[in-house]
Amino acid sequence: MPNPNIDELISILNGEMLLYKDLYDIANKKTDVIVRGEIHELDNMTKVEGSIIGKLMDLEDEREKFLNDNFDSQMTISQLCGILPEDDAEKLKTVQEEFNDLLRALSNRNELNKSLLKQSIEFVNYSIGVISNNLLEDNGIYGEGGVSKKINRIIDKKA
Repeated sequence: MPNPNIDELISILNGEMLLYKDLYDIANKKTDVIVRGEIHELDNMTKVEGSIIGKLMDLEDEREKFLNDNFDSQMTISQLCGILPEDDAEKLKTVQEEFNDLLRALSNRNELNKSLLKQSIEFVNYSIGVISNNLLEDNGIYGEGGVSKKINRIIDKKA
């Protein structure tokens, strides 16, 4: 088995972690944007996320190439730690723990955003339903046949 420089793999993983931290920051900002209903800003954030995901895919390719060249591309960090010298294994375990914490936090934030978006969509659908039902029951503001209906006003018109 070759004697690979595990620091190269750690560098790749740290690069991925930085990108995931960027995704986590965006996810946190998304929560506020969703609450404020800023759809245009949400769209912009989604485009930025797409760019970050593209960079993550590039780093994933590098990680797989490193593992292919030195071990097996399907190896997990835990499996790798089992065959590496103790000092390299410890470095890798530290990165693994930090990565796990970050991915868990990102997953939790994404679940919150998903829930908020679902609530927003349900509210919009409810509002559309209420408006539609009122228009159907009322036959619209003009009534049937285009004849204007009398509308009760709270404030009297001046004669």
